Amino acid sequence: MEKIKKTLISIGIFLASQIVVSTIFVIAGVMQGMDIKTAVNSTLGMALLISDLLTIILLLLLKFCRFKELFKKVPADVLLISIVFALSGMYAVEFLSSAFEIPNKLEEQFQALAGTISGFLGVCIIGPVMEEMIMRRVILKEIAKATKSMWWGIIISSALFAIIHLNPIQVVFAMPAGIFLGWIYCKTKSLLVPICIHIINNTISFILMSVGYESQLSLDSTFGVILLIVLILISTVSCIWIVRYYNKHNQEQELRQAAEAEPAKEPVKGAFEGNSYDK
Repeated sequence: MEKIKKTLISIGIFLASQIVVSTIFVIAGVMQGMDIKTAVNSTLGMALLISDLLTIILLLLLKFCRFKELFKKVPADVLLISIVFALSGMYAVEFLSSAFEIPNKLEEQFQALAGTISGFLGVCIIGPVMEEMIMRRVILKEIAKATKSMWWGIIISSALFAIIHLNPIQVVFAMPAGIFLGWIYCKTKSLLVPICIHIINNTISFILMSVGYESQLSLDSTFGVILLIVLILISTVSCIWIVRYYNKHNQEQELRQAAEAEPAKEPVKGAFEGNSYDK
């Protein structure tokens, strides 16, 4: 239990922030004459934004994550390829899941968020930062340390990432998305990379939701099948590039460390030093 203390506290902070802030906003709405359903939908964006901000502040104050970790840089080509890898893989999964009739239990709430500034900030900016801090920086890292396995950290944090969305259609997408984001975090050692990917993905979804776009693509069409194959190929090639990059990077780092650790050799008697001969 001690080994995953931060994980339990982080989940508690997240749940408490969501429940307390949402309850306050709903009560305020009811006191203004709204029914509960209207109060929930009309205050959802602001409640989400404030609860996410509160969670981030508490995590920083408890030093579960440091502010500078949010901006740890990686090479530009690594960031770009990581975004391509994760998004192409995630959309391939979403495309596959669209072949099944998975219910969207929160469609009405999504529509309430669409087109509002607070909804945009909560869903596209603050939400991704908060979720990556909890899921990748705290939970993944803590579980990996406790189990001594990176993959247990990735899988358990991804499962929790899926569960907190509380929506069947999002759960199906969030689990593999969490695995992509977790793997990228473990490879790059930078929280900035999954945050950028998460922000881009949520922003695209938010914009499409706001304009009422509904994809007509399906696996029943030739174009749909070709697009799925292309997405899988792009994700696979990008994954191979990342693995090769970090294998090479790690080898170079090991060689550097070995060279630095090697003790300086004493000059041998009778050897030349400069222009003189030392006997």
